[in-house]
Amino acid sequence: MKNWVAKYNLEVLTFVLGTFIVCAVALYPTLSIIQRFMIAFMWLFVLHEWEEGKYPGGFVDLMAKNLLKMDVSQETANLSRIPTMILIMSFTVVPFFFDTVWLLVLLPVYLSIFEGIVHVAGIKLFKLKRPYTPGLVTALAEFAVGIGCLAYLITSCPIALWEYLVAVVLYFACFAFMQSRLTKLVGIKYREFPKMMRTRIKEMHGR
Repeated sequence: MKNWVAKYNLEVLTFVLGTFIVCAVALYPTLSIIQRFMIAFMWLFVLHEWEEGKYPGGFVDLMAKNLLKMDVSQETANLSRIPTMILIMSFTVVPFFFDTVWLLVLLPVYLSIFEGIVHVAGIKLFKLKRPYTPGLVTALAEFAVGIGCLAYLITSCPIALWEYLVAVVLYFACFAFMQSRLTKLVGIKYREFPKMMRTRIKEMHGR
């Protein structure tokens, strides 16, 4: 079952969130603004996974060849998407139902903003000949919606400063856990990953 989900992870993600979106849209007039934002995030995250994962020489390959300096098998690449799939569904479906629990609502907002920054930074980091990283177009769309949602939360919702800060910590904790699962798949200890990245970046930029 695990291998099947790994092989068809994008199809599974698309079916699960696509079905959820269709059902939610039927109730659209009754949804809160936050719930409508969650639907937008679901849609964009699915599109992003397709652009990032199916583009020839996708983002996983880009990271593997430029930072890890190793070949990643298709099976490993497929398995690597499972933690991401779980993260996306958790970050969007859960806050849809708990749309006034601000710590949860902020997670997809931070994810979308972070995606936009990472993909733009990746162009300079990898010294790409053309200004594009797999997933860039949808990442920029995520960034725009994330900024819009954050602006709405700041101006229209009773969120305390500590909630914004704790949500940042919670987001990076979830992201680090997901990354630790990914590095384990390719046989790297997560605590060694930051050092390896710094070394590779210095090598790429001739330092």
